[in-house]
Amino acid sequence: MYALVVIVFAAHRKPEVPPSAPLSIARATPIPVHAPERYVPWSAAARAAIARKIAQLFAPSLQGAHRYTLLVLDERGHTLFADRAESTAAPASAQKIIVAETALRVLGPNFRFPTLLVARAPYHSTAQIGTLWAVGSGDPSLRASDLRNAARALRAAGVTSVARIAVDPSASLGAEINPHWNPENDGAPYQAPTSALSVNGNLVESVPVGDPNRHAAAVLRAALEHVGISVGAQTLISRAPLTASVWWNHRSAPLRDLERHMLVQSDNHYAEQLLRAVALRIYGRANVADGVRAERALLRRMHVPMPGMKLLDGSGLSHGDRVAARTLATILLRTRGTGAYDMDPLLARADLDGTLQGIDFGPADGRVRAKTGHLDDASSLEGYVRTRRHGEVIFAFLVNGSPGDPDRSMRRSVEALSLM
Repeated sequence: MYALVVIVFAAHRKPEVPPSAPLSIARATPIPVHAPERYVPWSAAARAAIARKIAQLFAPSLQGAHRYTLLVLDERGHTLFADRAESTAAPASAQKIIVAETALRVLGPNFRFPTLLVARAPYHSTAQIGTLWAVGSGDPSLRASDLRNAARALRAAGVTSVARIAVDPSASLGAEINPHWNPENDGAPYQAPTSALSVNGNLVESVPVGDPNRHAAAVLRAALEHVGISVGAQTLISRAPLTASVWWNHRSAPLRDLERHMLVQSDNHYAEQLLRAVALRIYGRANVADGVRAERALLRRMHVPMPGMKLLDGSGLSHGDRVAARTLATILLRTRGTGAYDMDPLLARADLDGTLQGIDFGPADGRVRAKTGHLDDASSLEGYVRTRRHGEVIFAFLVNGSPGDPDRSMRRSVEALSLM
């Protein structure tokens, strides 16, 4: 038995920066979540008590805050606490929950991003390839080590020379850097450009690359030359012919593994790449506008209310994004217990994983899975907490422009819920 809570709030922090290892968290063994031995329904007195407690804990943070929206629901969707639940605030990285659920439903939990090397010559037919095309599909987890494996595969197939490398960018459209992001953060590792062929998150030593396509071509060139394949100097940006033969076919980890990394580590690049992959699958155009269009369509099908929702990206990096606590809480409510579409196992564990590592939730440690979010003037926390007697609660808290400490209010509210 469980309950649901949603809260979003503001803190003066920079956006969260993911680590370089993409799947170290994705394959971590989840902590099993057990229902209490005896479920006790929420009484009117218990509901009133927890509502008073949360209001008291948030009072110092909400005084003077520019925006906030708070909601706590029980497992049946009944409200335990609400304050401006239909109002909106900048969600920061809490917004990644939306693109995560959309991608799971549109692409499927076992979807794997393909990355291909193709040529006009049939596979294994020649030692000398004229043009070798690298065709990406937006895999956010593609690493330079994968291209080194590709080079070894080509060498094993008998290839000794490549006249020219071409990068096919057709799986990505629109601006590589979102115009709604803060230009003062240009060059920050958490604002890497998007592209169809993204190698190492389009970062070099934590610095975003200027031209993702030519960066990918350079990494592939170095890999080929390292295994003894000579490569001509010319680099092309062009579509691969439909009749080209596949010489190397790489598949990413399953989508649920990628999303666990994205949510636990709050990886902005993963979120932006996923948004475009969703748009490409549904509308044939990999851009932000069509990705957001797909998100709205999915939420309507899930009967998720979207009061005042405004999405300008996939990651929540834009200060112009607006989401209500009601929207985030309902997503978590609708996905809970849905197996492959369930958000619960994909979220960070309090004091153990990613952006929650080392964050003390007191007696709630071991009972909480949540998604954090921080911009320089916005903070958010949403997820699930297991109570002592009333099952699990889902929460989402958003506060913008608070002169207080909304992070502390959020943690202490979750702690209070865990004791109920």
